[in-house]
Amino acid sequence: MLVRCNLCGGENETQPGQEMLFCAYCGCSLVVEETRLCEHLILPHERNDKTAQQALVSFLNMKSLARAKEMKIEFAFVPYLMIEDDREKMRTLPAPGAPSWSLPLPHPPSGNYSFFDAELAGKEKTFMPKELPGESRKLLHIPLYRIRYKAAGEEYEALVTAENLFVIASTLPPPRPSSVNTTNILMAAILFTAFLFIGRLGNGLAGRLGYIMLAATAGFAIVSIRERMKRSEE
Repeated sequence: MLVRCNLCGGENETQPGQEMLFCAYCGCSLVVEETRLCEHLILPHERNDKTAQQALVSFLNMKSLARAKEMKIEFAFVPYLMIEDDREKMRTLPAPGAPSWSLPLPHPPSGNYSFFDAELAGKEKTFMPKELPGESRKLLHIPLYRIRYKAAGEEYEALVTAENLFVIASTLPPPRPSSVNTTNILMAAILFTAFLFIGRLGNGLAGRLGYIMLAATAGFAIVSIRERMKRSEE
């Protein structure tokens, strides 16, 4: 930010949070008005599309929503403003110049923020703010993943904040339909019948219990392998 000297008119560069400086042209002491301070920070992040994709899948599974398919991922550093509302609560809102798909954040992601430097964004796309409202306290360039996907025959999109992998979406897919798994019911019936038959092979109570435990362990292993194969296919 540039501060003009009241004595000689020279423009002096200030650092975020700086309250006083000496003019580089005439040496006059200058006080930076608090209302003009706005820290401009960036959260460096190394892009990882797979991690963001897994975060969305886990989010949908946790809420038992329809599975995401045909995911398309974009990544960018998006400018956000931290503004204090009438209730003295800080809000994190897209800054003017942010893309149309950006959404308000419940809170900025935690991490090691640095004073803004375009080089910290690497070669990733970086949106720049057009203007700063006077009430803004901080300008944050937050790394965001934008994921467009299909679920239950419809198209949706969600944002995943870097570092804390928080999922944000204005619209979510419908709940996953709960259907009776006839295959699992049939398998349970077969295993139950097998246990009864295997239990008769042992001599005495201890022997029968031993055979039943071995059969139960084998059955559990078969079901676990089947579930893993099913997840891998999805």
